[in-house]
Amino acid sequence: MQTLKTWIGIGALIGGGMLAYAWGGERPQMRLRSYRLSWPAAAGLKILHLSDQHFGHAHWVQRLRFLQLATMLPRFRPDIIFFTGDFLHDDEGLSAVERLLQMLPPAPLGRYAVLGNHDYAVYSYSELFRNMARSVKQAATPEHKLVTLAAEMGTLGQLALDIYRNDRLRFAAVPNNTDELIRLLTLYDVTVLHNRSAPLPVTPEIWVAGVDDMVEGQPDLTKAMSGIPHEAGVILLTHNPDLAYEQAAQRANLVFAGHTHGGQVALPGLGAIHTQGTRLPRQHAAGYFNDLPGGGQMIVSRGMGESTPLRFSVPPEIVWVEIR
Repeated sequence: MQTLKTWIGIGALIGGGMLAYAWGGERPQMRLRSYRLSWPAAAGLKILHLSDQHFGHAHWVQRLRFLQLATMLPRFRPDIIFFTGDFLHDDEGLSAVERLLQMLPPAPLGRYAVLGNHDYAVYSYSELFRNMARSVKQAATPEHKLVTLAAEMGTLGQLALDIYRNDRLRFAAVPNNTDELIRLLTLYDVTVLHNRSAPLPVTPEIWVAGVDDMVEGQPDLTKAMSGIPHEAGVILLTHNPDLAYEQAAQRANLVFAGHTHGGQVALPGLGAIHTQGTRLPRQHAAGYFNDLPGGGQMIVSRGMGESTPLRFSVPPEIVWVEIR
């Protein structure tokens, strides 16, 4: 019995230490991830890719990340800057978005963005439980309360099952101020590609297309790709990498995406607990991909922030790409 208690205590200490590290040890450690890609038509292009900031209230991790960005960003001389969505966690993050935009290095070929699901809404666990409690409280009779409670517990169980299955999640969505975010981006010369495309300045043989978010938005890949000359090379921006595997995306030579956060928590053997998508494997939830149906390449960022305050073996990152 004493041996069992000892092992339980050791397990509790290890588990507590891992949880503490996931909460506060890895999240402030912004990394730089660099790629050198081969694409003759865009040779020499230097790209800064920033994704999934998830800005909210100014907590200590967010403040530390800005200190790191103040050191990291001035080192870059990109030709172009791409954002692949989820600037916001909630509306309290709008001032942090503006601060980031003010820190950006010059980009002579422009700054381009697409929106992510959290730029439209925040999925609130507290709102989820408030709604459950409200539904039970409003039930007219004790019998109805029990039925309502059972139904709400079923909803909670379905959410847990969706996480286990690695399905896309959507629950208790509280709207964010998307219009204000777009206004802010436009003010700082960021072109929001909402199901549309544009040629790069000076290099019209390369076009950038962007598609709306597939969970909260209305993505239209066909519309985003329309008007691009047949002979032009295409860079596609999408928040969710699942869209890169659609038939209409096969024209893209290079895709930039985010959304998965690399899984945020990756365990040995299992990989990412949840990738928020359906096409990428748990063991490879971010990074470089060359398995797109059209033969293109894709970079999926682990993101600069997170939706829940945990990271384990998946530190936040900014991405630098040089094309040869």
